[in-house]
Amino acid sequence: MTITNYYLNYYNLLKVFIFFLIVGNLARSLAKTPSAAIELILLGSLLFFAIIYAAQNYKIKKGSAFIFLLFLLYLLLHTISASIIRPFSIGTPFFLTLQFNLLEFRLSTLSYFLPLIFIPLSKINIEKFEQYFYILLKFTIIYTIFEQVFSLIGFRSFFESFYMNSGVVTANQIGVKSIGMYRIWGLIGSPQLLGVFHIMTLFFMLYKKDNFWVLLSIIGIIVSTSKTAYLLLLFIGLLYLLYKKEYVWLILITFLLTIGIFLAFEYYFHLEEQSKFAVDTDSQNQAFRKFMGSIIGFFYLMTNTYVSGAPAGGFVPGGPITTIISYYIENPLEIFLGKGITYAFMQDNLISDSPFLNYLYLTSEFYIASYFDQYGIIGLLLLVFVFFIYPLTRLFIDRSLLNFIPIIIFIAMFHYPPQIAKLMMIIASYALWKIYLYNDEQKEA
Repeated sequence: MTITNYYLNYYNLLKVFIFFLIVGNLARSLAKTPSAAIELILLGSLLFFAIIYAAQNYKIKKGSAFIFLLFLLYLLLHTISASIIRPFSIGTPFFLTLQFNLLEFRLSTLSYFLPLIFIPLSKINIEKFEQYFYILLKFTIIYTIFEQVFSLIGFRSFFESFYMNSGVVTANQIGVKSIGMYRIWGLIGSPQLLGVFHIMTLFFMLYKKDNFWVLLSIIGIIVSTSKTAYLLLLFIGLLYLLYKKEYVWLILITFLLTIGIFLAFEYYFHLEEQSKFAVDTDSQNQAFRKFMGSIIGFFYLMTNTYVSGAPAGGFVPGGPITTIISYYIENPLEIFLGKGITYAFMQDNLISDSPFLNYLYLTSEFYIASYFDQYGIIGLLLLVFVFFIYPLTRLFIDRSLLNFIPIIIFIAMFHYPPQIAKLMMIIASYALWKIYLYNDEQKEA
């Protein structure tokens, strides 16, 4: 009897997957469905082989690794329990429910499992992989700057047309500018998350001690026009000063920022009061009012929602925070484990007539609220520990700049859902693997 052995070069498969994530938005613009299928096949293959390898070779040697794996298990059990219980609780066919849950898992939950794909990496390959990853991240920075520059010199319509097939372009983004620059998509495919992504590349470049690419990452953050990224960068910058023990600069900048924020709001309310009596034609004032108004609107929308035709500018009480409070007052026992999986992939008009209406995604504006709605207090505590508390403590113990990356993801969750963008999560996943799952004595896969 002849037996043939087949060997998989896992390291090369991982490199192909990372490359495909980098160019994924471009690939989907050329062929959306095949590109999405290839990405899913590559990721599924990596997870399959990584889990098999981990089952045979991986040993949990620290409590933090156990908690991280518990976090993943908790998310997985939520998906499984919803698939088993929901057909009975809301009277839907089992396979329809399973389809809904798998689609949601692929979109919103699968990215949390990405750190597992690095487990088979051997100690020998880690340095080579980091160098490869380092080069690809440089390309993402160059591309962001390239897209903004070429948009400004007259090629904006080309990018709008090119990205249209990928599904990232919406009507409200056509020709839109902010602070004199276009709202671009980059390789992330999201104007809102692009700046946050480059804060992550910034800290990866700091980790690699490459000051030139640190500067280009900062330029990438600026040209992304993401106000979320600007505010996040201020917070992370203060944390970085604390990390570097630059206490004098930390106190001085905090003081100046406090004064600056106070004056900015005073001037904004002054302009708003003046606008009641006369139309402000100053373009700089209008841009400033729009910028400040979007920040204020972020907090206003926590407890209010827009209804067409309603008085007071169309806003009425009923934002995500109000919705959560009302739901858990009526269902207090669910507060610990949450409502269960809700569906972000379904549009309101598609789900409104289905039995899944009560499980419509809460909001994409305040992802942390949607996450709590799904996974409850227990899920929230695990999330806070994994992405914030433990990396923050490790930041001042092992001094690795990779600890900043999960913290960046966690803060971004207070606005948009960053885990949906797998290109963002692959950077976070590498950092999470190094923080939680990497064992120094790891052997060749």
